[in-house]
Amino acid sequence: MIRQPAARMAAFGLVVGLLAIVWLILLPAYARQPKMQAHLHWLDEEGIDPSAMYYTELEVMEDILAKQRRAELRGDNPSPLD
Repeated sequence: MIRQPAARMAAFGLVVGLLAIVWLILLPAYARQPKMQAHLHWLDEEGIDPSAMYYTELEVMEDILAKQRRAELRGDNPSPLD
């Protein structure tokens, strides 16, 4: 069934509005959480720009993987934000 142009525009507006809410409200609120702040601070200290390279290319990746393996052996649910 072909929608009317007004209905298509309303649907498009709804999608754009939802994306704006996520991008402008939810993600910044999440970034202000203490655990995320600590993770962002750690990235800065390590000189990691997450948008610039693959994580497998990082020198620190071996430490992260070792930590994850140890946690898995203990039966923990490892998180890279710890």
